[in-house]
Amino acid sequence: MDMKKILIIIIVVGLLFATCTNGSYEIEEVLAIQDIANDFLQRNLLTEEIMVLDGEVIKITPFVDSLNSRVYFSDALLPISQVKEDNEWMFNNDYLGTPDSAIFYSIVNSKRFNKLTYREFDKSKIELVKPLMQFNKSQAKIKTDEEYTIFQFSRVCFDNKRENGILVIHYLRGFENGAMNGYHMALLIKKDNGKWAYIHRK
Repeated sequence: MDMKKILIIIIVVGLLFATCTNGSYEIEEVLAIQDIANDFLQRNLLTEEIMVLDGEVIKITPFVDSLNSRVYFSDALLPISQVKEDNEWMFNNDYLGTPDSAIFYSIVNSKRFNKLTYREFDKSKIELVKPLMQFNKSQAKIKTDEEYTIFQFSRVCFDNKRENGILVIHYLRGFENGAMNGYHMALLIKKDNGKWAYIHRK
């Protein structure tokens, strides 16, 4: 076998390996986005609240009507390095004093962090915890009494073992006439027993 054929084989194998690697990375990225969206909704929208009124403990069970609470996803994943450039404060290491501090720094300073480019994903594949349902914003009109939740994410930057990662979550919740509250922050995420969850910032 001459050198020309050997070189062609090496190039083809290299391209196939790169394609498979990128494909598996993007699959894991969508799984992480799904898990983090559900984790965020469960902690902030579906969690039972406890209030003390006149010395009496009152449990408030969240009422979420899937027909009256629409969840929308942007299918645009922004380059995380660009988000950092525009919002440097989001990437302050609030995990100082914990083992997560070194993990956070290593991911932010990794070569991959600056190489992740804009991409779109198939948001129809995202499965939400019940009773929440995903709606296509372009095909649904928000009525006056309907609540909405909007998610937009950055690219997810994983570590080499894909056990930890960082992503920026942009969350808005409100009604037709405007947002009531929101959240926009870079979060450290961890995979445990096959599921991704975010680590609270201090």
